[in-house]
Amino acid sequence: MYNEKRTNSFAEKLVQLKQAIISEEKKLMPSVKLHFGRKQKFVLFLSLGNIDERAIVFSGIGNTVESAWKSAVNKAAKHMKKQKIFDFLWLKADLVNHIESKPYTIWTNQIAKMRKNYFRKGISFDPLFNTAFLEQEINGNALIKESTHSHKMSLSETNIINYLKKTGKKQTAFTIRDSQIIYEFTTISYFFEDKLIKLNNKEQFNGFRLIELTNKEIKHLITSSANFLAKQVKDNGEFIYGYFPCYDKKINWYNSLRHASTLYSMIEAYEVIPNLYVKEQIEKALDYLKKELIYTATTNDVAFVVDWRNQQEIKLGANAAAILALTKYMEVFQTLDDLHLARKLANGIIHMQMNNGSFSHVLNYPSFQVKDEHRIIYYDGEAVFALMKLYNIDRNESWINAVEKAFDYFIKKDYWKHHDHWLSYCTNELTKFRPEDQYFQFGLQNVKEKLDFIYHRQTTYPTFLELMMAAYEMVKLIYKLEKDYLLIDFPVEYLKKAIEHRAYYQTTGFFYPELAMYFKRPKSIIGSFFIRHHSFRVRIDDIEHNLSGYCRYFLNKISEKNRVGTR
Repeated sequence: MYNEKRTNSFAEKLVQLKQAIISEEKKLMPSVKLHFGRKQKFVLFLSLGNIDERAIVFSGIGNTVESAWKSAVNKAAKHMKKQKIFDFLWLKADLVNHIESKPYTIWTNQIAKMRKNYFRKGISFDPLFNTAFLEQEINGNALIKESTHSHKMSLSETNIINYLKKTGKKQTAFTIRDSQIIYEFTTISYFFEDKLIKLNNKEQFNGFRLIELTNKEIKHLITSSANFLAKQVKDNGEFIYGYFPCYDKKINWYNSLRHASTLYSMIEAYEVIPNLYVKEQIEKALDYLKKELIYTATTNDVAFVVDWRNQQEIKLGANAAAILALTKYMEVFQTLDDLHLARKLANGIIHMQMNNGSFSHVLNYPSFQVKDEHRIIYYDGEAVFALMKLYNIDRNESWINAVEKAFDYFIKKDYWKHHDHWLSYCTNELTKFRPEDQYFQFGLQNVKEKLDFIYHRQTTYPTFLELMMAAYEMVKLIYKLEKDYLLIDFPVEYLKKAIEHRAYYQTTGFFYPELAMYFKRPKSIIGSFFIRHHSFRVRIDDIEHNLSGYCRYFLNKISEKNRVGTR
């Protein structure tokens, strides 16, 4: 978890930051010199941030990096004196190292085609950088937005003007219509937290710390996100569902399925790295699940999770997620207290299974009539995985028989084409008891055709790591059972390579403080995972899938050496 411990004085931080950024003076690209003509100039940004409010950014321009630094620091000093702020938790320096000018019309056409929030450079509206924004300012304040009509990306004049007024960056009137040229720029950057950290400036890693994905760093990701989820559990056991961090807007929604599946991931995290606080919050969330979200029929041995806030729906996936949470809790904490309830929920799943092996996805409450035969493809995988996890504890043949019946249907209908990580999880569990070739083949197909897409995917998409880790566990079992012939046409080495790449790339969806500081209330998001193209949304299930993936990644030692990325 992140804390507010200040180990250096503000002046000491500034000195170290200054020394680091001045040392980069010779690394500027020719484009900077060409931009300013005969007389070389340097542009520098200084960002100051604390945990409760958005970072303040000051810019400076000068004939040397030192004079640009002095200009930015003087502006910062005036602000601090006026606001009576004498210390900051985070400091960041950005030295412009490359500038490219583009006609406004060409530039707007280019960003219109981009994925939301994937513009990864700074921009200036004038050649002397009087009105200029770092990439993190642009994304943290939604200065480029998606049109509600065309769904294309464009500058938001309203948000730009509001940000300029709020920060005092520009006193004169600003209109986009005055812009003839846009100046894109990249930076060399350093960040000071409890120590000096060099930041990346390469493509999708821009603005993130340079790291090696060592066991220590993976533990940090797991611990931070597990603690974040624990903090979202309220006194009554309900989660704070999520945030849109640009404006610190809470998501006013709830989903019983995600409550249960998030709880499951927290228990996974506790198993990897035990933590008393996380355990206490798990207990609260589990109690809420059992008392508030599960309906138990009085006439038969069946229970259902009811989504009370969404038309009182009974979702197949919600019953499954509840079983996963209950069985994982029983496994980790060595108890059978909730076995009877898990059995009732499993009977609810079997109640929703058709004669052909498929499942009805949604029932109405209280009629228990089918509302949707099909809702979300992942419900099927969740259902069979949950039954297998229960079978691990309770060897009732009804559970595994229902799974095999479902797999007959999945294989017949080529469900591997959905590349569902839940189905991969289930295949792993099923093959431990039924090591049949057809199940292994299905599991391998489930990932094989998707590997290249996964490797090159721009978004972090956390379930990809889960899918590949499940496949990797399957490969290990195949080797153990000496069924190597099943892997003749399967790219095992490419799977390993893709796992390492995605595990590393997925860190670009983590709110390290050097990014969180540019959003409205860093404290509400730091140490969590986000979805960039959904307005940096932080939602409990977004964190859940990242957490589950990294837990499995940590537990499966693909290499005994520390994992080294390519940032």
